[in-house]
Amino acid sequence: MLKRYILPPLVLTLICAAVSGLLALAYDATYVDETGVLTAKLITACDDAAGNGEYEMLLDDGEPVTFGYDEVSSVIIDKKRDICFIELTEDGYSTGGLHFVVGIEKNGIVMGVGFVSNTDTPGLGSKVSEKEYLAKYKNLKNGNEAEQIDNVTSATYSSKGLKRGIALALDIYHKHKGEIFR
Repeated sequence: MLKRYILPPLVLTLICAAVSGLLALAYDATYVDETGVLTAKLITACDDAAGNGEYEMLLDDGEPVTFGYDEVSSVIIDKKRDICFIELTEDGYSTGGLHFVVGIEKNGIVMGVGFVSNTDTPGLGSKVSEKEYLAKYKNLKNGNEAEQIDNVTSATYSSKGLKRGIALALDIYHKHKGEIFR
């Protein structure tokens, strides 16, 4: 009776526990925390916004500077060209679907926008990350100007999320310019 009903589940339980332990060890050994790291996608987004540069993420006690905004992931600078990049995640059609950087020149004018990722609806919301549409945001000086740009047809939520993020980036830049370019 013991061999037939108790031993098989007991052996399977021990095997599952051992495999789970090995998976946990493998995860701990291979996990890479990308917080505060300039990933290849983030560098590409900065390059898309302002051309090739040498980037440095602003850190405070080892953590990315966000100036206390939930939407901001990091602030990146290119000291050689006096450009600030504010990395944001905004809601489009999907929650947190727009992950992008806004490149702002030292004089407070938008140099460009580059996307890290856009998980909004392909063919609709994804149109806000196309270069032709993003070019409309170049040379903006304040968030109110972003509101004047037409939404992408059938991508109203995505367009509004992008506008909201650009307006926030400009607001943050103007409030914290002295802290960004020390």
